[in-house]
Amino acid sequence: MIDTSSLSGLRMRLRPEEPLAPRTTWRIGGPARLFAEVEDVPALGGLLRWAAAARLPAIPLGKGSNVLVPDEGLDAVVFVLAGELAAVSIEAPLVKAGGGASLMSLAVAARNTGLSGTEGLSGIPSSVGGAVRINAGAYGTEIFDLLEEVTLVSRVGEVRVVPAGTIPHGYRWSALCEGDDVVASATLRLRPAGRDEIDARLAEVREKRKRALPTGPNAGSVFKNPPGDHAGRVLEACGLKGLGVGGAEVSERHANVIVNRGSATADDVRELMARMREAVRARFGVDLVPEVEDLGRTVTNRPGPRSVESPR
Repeated sequence: MIDTSSLSGLRMRLRPEEPLAPRTTWRIGGPARLFAEVEDVPALGGLLRWAAAARLPAIPLGKGSNVLVPDEGLDAVVFVLAGELAAVSIEAPLVKAGGGASLMSLAVAARNTGLSGTEGLSGIPSSVGGAVRINAGAYGTEIFDLLEEVTLVSRVGEVRVVPAGTIPHGYRWSALCEGDDVVASATLRLRPAGRDEIDARLAEVREKRKRALPTGPNAGSVFKNPPGDHAGRVLEACGLKGLGVGGAEVSERHANVIVNRGSATADDVRELMARMREAVRARFGVDLVPEVEDLGRTVTNRPGPRSVESPR
C-alpha cells in the first residue's frame, strides 16, 4: 500500500484505479494506479517529488489525444493539469496559457481579445503542454512559431522559466521529448487582427479537419510524415484504407488514422500499426516513425492491481 498522506493540503484531487479509456481520444486503456488532477505549481512539484520518492512513473496525460494506453492499465501516477494550470490570461500581444489548457480554449480566448496566430492549432485535441512538448502543428502553424517562453517543473519540483529560443525543436519534436520536465505554462506572442478575419480562419480550419478526419474514436495522425512526403499518401498507395485488426481499422477517410470501431484493444492498434509500417517499408523502403506515444512501451505494465492509501 502506498501512503499519499504527504500530499494532503496540496491543491489536487487523487483517485486510485481511475479508468483511463474515457480520458483518451481512442477510448482505449485500463486504469491508472493513481490518477491526479493538479491545480497549481506547488501541487505539481509536490506530486512529482512524491512519485519520484515512491519510484512510480509520473505521466502527464493532457487531453489523451496522442497516446496509446495498455489494456492492463499503468502502474504509474497519471495526472492532468487543471485549475490555475489550465487557465488562459492575456496581456496583448502576449498570451499565457496553463499547460492543461486546450488549444481550442487558447484560440477562443485569443480571438475574444482580437489576437491571431493560433487558429491553425485550434482543432488539435491537445493540451498546451502536450503541444509544446512535441511542437504540435497544423495548417502551416507550429506552436514554436508563436512561443516566447515556457515554465517547466522538474521531477524534483524545481521550477524554471525557459526562453523558447533556447529549446531545440523541429517537426513534431522538441528537446522536451527527451527529458522529464513538465510544461506548467507557456507564453505565446500573437498579432492583432479583426474579429471577422479570425473567425473566418477558425471556420476554415474547422471545416478542413471535419472533411479530413473520421468521426469515430481516433488519435489523429498515427505516423509522422516522412521527409518530403506525407504518411497518408504512402499508406493509401499501399491500399491500406479499411484494413482491420480486431476492433481497430485504418480509416476509409484518412489512411494515417486508426479508428476504434468500438472494441479495439491496445494490442489491436499495435498490430495494425506494425502491418502498416511493414507495407510501406516493403513498397517504398520508408520506415514510418510513430507520432502516437505507446505508453505500454515506455512505462512498466501493471502486474495486477495494488492498493493506494489516500489522504484522510
